[in-house]
Amino acid sequence: MENKSGSRFILIFTSFVGFMIGGVSCPCGILSVSGGVLMRAMVLREFHRPFVPAEVPLPAIGPGELLVRVKACGVCYTDVKISSGLTPGVSLPLILGHEVAGEVAGLGEGVKNFREGDRVSLYFYLNCGKCEYCREQKENLCADLRARIGFQWDGGYAEYTRVPATHAFRVPAGISFEEAAILADAVATPLHALREQAGVKEGETLAIIGAGGLGLQAVQIGKVLGARVLSVDLEEKRLALAKSMGAEETFQAAGKALEDAVLSYTGGRGVDTVLDLVGKNETMHSSLNILKKGGKLVLVGYSFDQPFSILPAILMRGEYRIIGSRACRMKNMEEVIELAAAKKIKPLVTETFPLDRVNEVHSRLKKNEILGRVVLVP
Repeated sequence: MENKSGSRFILIFTSFVGFMIGGVSCPCGILSVSGGVLMRAMVLREFHRPFVPAEVPLPAIGPGELLVRVKACGVCYTDVKISSGLTPGVSLPLILGHEVAGEVAGLGEGVKNFREGDRVSLYFYLNCGKCEYCREQKENLCADLRARIGFQWDGGYAEYTRVPATHAFRVPAGISFEEAAILADAVATPLHALREQAGVKEGETLAIIGAGGLGLQAVQIGKVLGARVLSVDLEEKRLALAKSMGAEETFQAAGKALEDAVLSYTGGRGVDTVLDLVGKNETMHSSLNILKKGGKLVLVGYSFDQPFSILPAILMRGEYRIIGSRACRMKNMEEVIELAAAKKIKPLVTETFPLDRVNEVHSRLKKNEILGRVVLVP
């Protein structure tokens, strides 16, 4: 967190608006006797332990930064990996949440292109903007990454967060804050994977392994690109949602049963592309077995403890391509906002919860009880 102090505050609850702190107008209504403004947050203090409700100092913004009043924050299974200590480079205490949308509440020195009240969605890779990859608009591969919001930078499990103004994207009024939050990852990530990495073309057959928070959004992206979309999952309810989002066919199977079913459906040809959102040994092997010769396996799902092995001869004989795909790029943020504004996609938010129920949400995610994408509303 921005302030690691464990100091105790005596709080005075006020109804004022416009208290000045750090040169910005602060709309917060909790003031400590020391003059610092506080906000509510759910803080991760220990791995494998519940999030702790806390009143913490409002983020102090610097030159070129925005103070953002969080209106919605998506909850991703990556957050479960972070809270379980499985993600490298994370230090505690930390406020998680990388799918963030809200209103601009304060402007740092030099910010000219935003006004207080602007509706924004945040790009969570805080890239350097100068390295080889950033110059090529591959911000997700930045060689000198400053931080990722919700990983090394306090995120959206709070009333406010701060962000460089360069990483905030305006959202039109026709898109709800809940929808705008998940655009930043659950929607933009499959767009990057399918358009840039896989190069999916109209008329191709696309199999999506996993019909969860990303998989359901990926069905819509595949349809926008003109693909015939097949959805694969073990949960009937998830597949029903995938069908409602536009999947041509669904498969409730795994392993050889899945491989036989997909090959039968495609007349023995196989599919042009597989998007694997699970990233386990079984799904990756099945993905290769349902690909046509020359097909592409795009990996978005991953684990840190399951190495994947394959005979090189298999890749050589089939000319298969295995492609990694990491989050999204800045231009993808603009693209998904445009798609949502034009009603070409409808970001699927299945449930909303108040911020203080985040532990319940994480518990349900671990038990595989969540359908689609859940959003927290502070």
